[in-house]
Amino acid sequence: MPPRTRKPPTDAPSSRRTAGRSARGGLSATQALLTVLAEYVAPQSSGVWQETLVQALGALGHSPAAVRQAISRSTKEGALTTARHGNRAYVELSEDALATLRQGERAMSEEPGPESWNGEWDVFVVRSRGKDQASAYQLRTSMLLRGLGYLGNGVWLSPHARLKEEIVRALSSEPGVDVVVLRSHIEHPEASAVVERAWDLDAIVGSYKQLLTRFGNHDPQNDEQRFLAWTELAHAWRDCVMTDPQLPADVLRAHWPRERASALVAERRGQWRPAAQAYFGALVGDDSRT
Repeated sequence: MPPRTRKPPTDAPSSRRTAGRSARGGLSATQALLTVLAEYVAPQSSGVWQETLVQALGALGHSPAAVRQAISRSTKEGALTTARHGNRAYVELSEDALATLRQGERAMSEEPGPESWNGEWDVFVVRSRGKDQASAYQLRTSMLLRGLGYLGNGVWLSPHARLKEEIVRALSSEPGVDVVVLRSHIEHPEASAVVERAWDLDAIVGSYKQLLTRFGNHDPQNDEQRFLAWTELAHAWRDCVMTDPQLPADVLRAHWPRERASALVAERRGQWRPAAQAYFGALVGDDSRT
């Protein structure tokens, strides 16, 4: 039987909530739910009481109705299941969702080491047949999430040879999709110019700078505020990690901001995360979280 929920700590959130965007920050209820599950639930277990999520997302500014709606949406999408225990509900991550969140947590906490690169690119020429607009968009999104750059007309780029087999397997499993893979050097124009065309570097830099500006001088004063601050920073950092294609330094702009952002996150992780986890642990009745 899942553990019962204790009352929230003495610095619990006030009763004012919003149904959409956070009253205290910038996360929607769905974004807040994903981040709370990834940061506080998935590392330790696969499930949590629904009222614990209501309390936790309440601290982030969301009404109980908005939280339940976000849980219901995620349940319909197959990421969560809910089970009734009397008048209470226990929310559990699906096996795939749990694995995805744990993999994402590893990617967020581990700084990638230097990868040797000989200046060659994997070029994926992708052709799809009979794809409707929604399916084509989903395929394109999948490619972008794997860190590939798009040159147009079905031509994608990656400098990461270690990802080639994974990408080919994923594309080959798509019905109606053909892929040809080439290995090539960029001779004209400069590789950095091609990178600027294939990846939206302005958006990536913007995300890093926003993180640095927002959290660089922030100083939360109690555990509830540290819970709010760390949860929002974890979400912002996850966005940066997911959208940064980890391109070789040779083709990036000068003063690429990932290293500065990573150093800030590491510092704030030590300063804020223990208190944030203790705050959430009090909600679920487990003060032993570390």
